[in-house]
Amino acid sequence: MDPSTDFRPRAGLFAMLLCLFGLVPASAFGADVRILIDVSGSMKQNDPRNLRIPAMRLMSELLPGGTQAGVWLFDGAATPLVATATVDETWRALAREALPRIHSRGQFTHIEQALAAAMGGWESSSAEPGERHVILLTDGVVDVSKDADESAASRARILSTQLDDLIARGVQVHAIALSDAVDKALIEKLTGVTGGWMERASDAARLQRIFLHMLEQTAPPVTVPIEGNRFTVDSTVSEFTLLVFRDSAEPVTLYQPDGSAWLTEDHPATVSWRHEAGYDLVTVSAPAAGEWRFTGTEDPDNRAVVVTDLALETDPIPPSMMASARLPLAARLTAAGAPVARVELLQLVGTRAVLSQGSGNAAEVVLDFETESLDYRGELIGADIAPGIYELTITADGGSFKRQRKRRLRLAADPVRVDYVVDESKADSVAIKLMADAELTRPATLDALIEIGLPSGESLEIAAGHEADQGAGWQFDSRGAGEYRFAPRIYVESTDGHMLRLEPEAQTFTLVDPPPPPAEPPPEPELPPKPPFSWLRFVAYVSGANVLLALALGGIWFMFGRAAKAEEQVA
Repeated sequence: MDPSTDFRPRAGLFAMLLCLFGLVPASAFGADVRILIDVSGSMKQNDPRNLRIPAMRLMSELLPGGTQAGVWLFDGAATPLVATATVDETWRALAREALPRIHSRGQFTHIEQALAAAMGGWESSSAEPGERHVILLTDGVVDVSKDADESAASRARILSTQLDDLIARGVQVHAIALSDAVDKALIEKLTGVTGGWMERASDAARLQRIFLHMLEQTAPPVTVPIEGNRFTVDSTVSEFTLLVFRDSAEPVTLYQPDGSAWLTEDHPATVSWRHEAGYDLVTVSAPAAGEWRFTGTEDPDNRAVVVTDLALETDPIPPSMMASARLPLAARLTAAGAPVARVELLQLVGTRAVLSQGSGNAAEVVLDFETESLDYRGELIGADIAPGIYELTITADGGSFKRQRKRRLRLAADPVRVDYVVDESKADSVAIKLMADAELTRPATLDALIEIGLPSGESLEIAAGHEADQGAGWQFDSRGAGEYRFAPRIYVESTDGHMLRLEPEAQTFTLVDPPPPPAEPPPEPELPPKPPFSWLRFVAYVSGANVLLALALGGIWFMFGRAAKAEEQVA
């Protein structure tokens, strides 16, 4: 059986995993999430129904147990709402009690103080990458007093010393912009430099979905796939929470594996059913194993979150990638927080990564199992995928069980354009030009190497000539008729100081033989060498010429003299 193509392992694999897995040490670190909620007066216009409360309730209920989390309200100052502690049933109960205190009566928007409060207790980073997160929800700009200069100074400190502190402590800042008036430049800088995620809520009604996305970017829960409003619960699941988004007031009905139905008003006491504005949240303890289904419009943001010892974990995934980049992916099955180590069982689990947008899949990658690392690994290639925001879903299918992880991924257009020009009338050379986007990169740092595959099968590598603000480029002349493959590797520094390594898709061109060299002109006939200059010879020539001139003049004078004397005699 080939596990990369057949996702239906033999029956009983799941039980074998439970009984026979071996454990290896796992990281002792978990995610630490600090949530900052703007309660300034402008929220009366941007969130008139106070939908921040059900959105925060959704997130607090879905935060995985064991996560560290805390919530602050901020206006002119930052006020703790839910103290930072380990998420468990006690923490959730405190959150349920405290969340109704979210208001819209504040006078200022002191983002600097809010960030300082969130960083409390975080010293210089010893945490693993991606473990510390701040989620900032705001609808405005830095506003600390009626003095505009004080607000400007606060903003400057955020972008200098405070941003340096966030980086030093390994914090990722994520932001939710709840109006067009938000300081977009500030938010983009905070999220971009720290590797966080930013979303804009077109209206408060989208807050529930955006908080779900933020949860999956920071402390993703363990989920099982939902297909056609159906999901499968296996015997290791001790509890599940079903999130169903509603586009109408139509009630949700949940059907158990035996076909019996539960309703909002009619369900056992062991079932917690929250009917909120825009969604239902149903928590079932000790659920029956088998296929569950529910009514309502199919929605890509519906989730079935499970509490189980058998989970799927992944290596940190950046929030964005360039279109020409390659994103390595690594996932593993864990039991009680430690990787499952039974190779013969792990080989039977099929694992895939799917990049999707709306109802269509943009890319699909099979993750191959590696016996040495116990990981499922693959590579996502962005080439030929349009820039935009996508959902990345990684699914492990063991036949009798499934586990899934989701997160958002922004695919950005390449910040460097590569142009190839071939003169069709000659087709004996290729001119290559690279231009860096000055808004995304620092063009002066642009550097590139290009590997050229020759028709002979050999290859060579040449460097691009840098032309300051004009980018970089060079011309390659044919070395014989045939196909040439050009594969650039580009290095450039982004405006936020990160060095980018880009590998645009290779291009192939057919070139002809180079033109023959121009014929050399015939050699000039050799002339006899000129004698060397001699002053003695020069004086002799001049003297001789003077003597001859004197004789000639004397002869003329003599002739004229005789003629004159003859005329006198005749007279």
